[in-house]
Amino acid sequence: MSLVRWGIIGCGDVAEKKGGPALYQAEGSELIAVMRRDLTKAEDFAQRHGAKRAYDTTEALLADPEIDAVYIATPPHLHCQQTLLAAAAGKHVLVEKPMALSVAEGEQMIAACKAHSVSLHVAYYRRYWPKFQAIKATLEAGELGTVLGARLQLCTPAPASGWRVDPAISGGGHVVDVGSHRLDMLCFLLGDVAEVQGFAQNRLAHHQAENDTVFSLRFASGVLASAGFHFHTRPQKDILEIFGSEATLTCDPFDGAAFTINGEERRFETPSPTHLPFVQALMCGESDHVTGEEGLKVTRLLETVLRNKI
Repeated sequence: MSLVRWGIIGCGDVAEKKGGPALYQAEGSELIAVMRRDLTKAEDFAQRHGAKRAYDTTEALLADPEIDAVYIATPPHLHCQQTLLAAAAGKHVLVEKPMALSVAEGEQMIAACKAHSVSLHVAYYRRYWPKFQAIKATLEAGELGTVLGARLQLCTPAPASGWRVDPAISGGGHVVDVGSHRLDMLCFLLGDVAEVQGFAQNRLAHHQAENDTVFSLRFASGVLASAGFHFHTRPQKDILEIFGSEATLTCDPFDGAAFTINGEERRFETPSPTHLPFVQALMCGESDHVTGEEGLKVTRLLETVLRNKI
């Protein structure tokens, strides 16, 4: 395993708690430098996480010859441009979800990375959690019989302000932020989506983005699934169910340490930091199913449905 030397673009909460620590805890991975517009905060992050250098511009970090790859952990409206700059600088790219504001931006990112012969991956890290790996193996082993349907349901209170509900920055509301992980998991477990329909609305009008979004999905395998995301609701629910001819698999909550099959519980350790198994897979070359093309599938689903905002 050759050493991969990383730079981080954007040292906010996600890099602080999730992605950043994984870059120096994973075997074969080293954190070299970080960037934040506030240099004092960048230097503080670098000191606490063991990075050698701190920068206050993307261009300065990308000019660092010691860096092989960058982790882009900025808000989504910056992902495309920063990926294009990284690709032109010859740096491999790991970008946070959602990968882009639109399908068109995602396609640009993929094309740029191919043109400069660098890799592009999207941080749908839950695919590597032991629980979801076990669910994938369970489905492939036929424990549920023929998989016929699935249901995602997320109902939760959510903050009514901030960049995550500004579509110009985030690409949508909380469904883009947290719902994208859950839609990606459906794609990981059930395969390609052949058709999607749905609606989005914001009846409470707290902000410009949608609060309530529903998806109807037909998978190429023939599985039919529904996904409903409702924010500013109580009580909280966060459930994934997969229905088979012989059994039903349930994650309640979605991010919990266990799943059940017909009520029988199977428990797993939740990784900490959350991105660690994902980054380790990158280091080992076992990351074919989190490429830019895979990340674009979720962006396409979101764009199709959010277009139908009423």
